[in-house]
Amino acid sequence: MNPKIKCIRSSEIENSLAGNTRQYLVGMLKNSQVLKHIEDEKLEIGITKYEKAYSEKPHVHSQAYEYMYMLSGYTKYLNLDTNEEVEFRRGDFYIIEPGIKYAQKSKPGTELIFIKAPPGNDKTEIEIREDVKTWLDDGIKTIRTDYSYDNKAPKANSIKPAAAVAIVKDSKILMLKRSDSGNWTMPGGTMEIGETLVDCALREVKEETGLDIEILDLIGTYTDPNIVIEYSDGEVRQEFGLLYYGSVIGGNVSIDNESTDYKWIDLSEVLDLQLAPSQRARLENVINYIQTGKRVLK
Repeated sequence: MNPKIKCIRSSEIENSLAGNTRQYLVGMLKNSQVLKHIEDEKLEIGITKYEKAYSEKPHVHSQAYEYMYMLSGYTKYLNLDTNEEVEFRRGDFYIIEPGIKYAQKSKPGTELIFIKAPPGNDKTEIEIREDVKTWLDDGIKTIRTDYSYDNKAPKANSIKPAAAVAIVKDSKILMLKRSDSGNWTMPGGTMEIGETLVDCALREVKEETGLDIEILDLIGTYTDPNIVIEYSDGEVRQEFGLLYYGSVIGGNVSIDNESTDYKWIDLSEVLDLQLAPSQRARLENVINYIQTGKRVLK
């Protein structure tokens, strides 16, 4: 048999992972899957992708070595014998040796490549202890740290377009208290593929506050590379955002799990809240825009 170069295209992999947590690239599979894989008796290689928060029941492998490379996201393991907690982020490579009893939990957006050798089903589930159940149920909480012109700031490794909205009613502005930092912020978030920044603003406000709004104007653009946001999953995001002016056209305030509280606060008092430096600057721009109509483009 002549040696060959074989390939599984990225589009095939992405399509196969739509609605599936795991797909094998290499191995001798007993069960069918969406992706057409490469057969090999020596090892198994695959991709795991968690679109939502995921917890894996405690288990142990008797023979297999599991090699993992983190493509994105954030995952934690708990060694059930030692109670040691180990965490891995994007770019990390690690190995789980046979005989280790562990539980795993991952945040949404976690994706990794795994290699298992020797192949085969040697997995044994372990009865879950109450403390382990509590650990799994607690999930993964992402911590956010804001840096503004700080020499100690980590180097950015990500840039994502984002939109925020100053929603003002009767001289009061709607503010949310973030669950990941404790700071107050205007509602907003990052743009998704297939939408405009205005679409993004409308969707994020609806998700975070339950309100339907209309966008009335653009207050400012913010792309300062000296302002970065560090997340505990390893992402360090450079600022790239647009701030819109909006008004409520329907709905009642109902916050999601990204916030712990909300308030309508007078514009004359909003700067007294606990704010990240970049959010404070944006709110100063909001106040100036309402008073003078001046936009900020930077």
